[in-house]
Amino acid sequence: MEVDGNTVLARSLKEQGVEYVFGIVGIPVIELSMAMQAEGLKYIGMRNEQSACYAAQAIGYLTGKPGVCLVVSGPGLLHVTGGMANAQVNGWPLLVIGGSTFQDHE
Repeated sequence: MEVDGNTVLARSLKEQGVEYVFGIVGIPVIELSMAMQAEGLKYIGMRNEQSACYAAQAIGYLTGKPGVCLVVSGPGLLHVTGGMANAQVNGWPLLVIGGSTFQDHE
């Protein structure tokens, strides 16, 4: 059976003890979010990237396990920088995953 990269990443997160993923689903990360849910991770859809990142870092703080934030590239990734800085300053485990589009995509 062939396994794609999305499934490998989802399984790796599960093996690291990740339970929740916070984010905004867009075209670049739809397949990854589906793989995460198929592997048993609980995806929590948020209304904006900032709140997704702050929620993910809060889970990291509360559980000691990496909080995961899934966003699209470009503006989505830019909007999580405040949360990333806050998690770094406080030493809270946080992983931000930013999807991207094909280079030839217009």
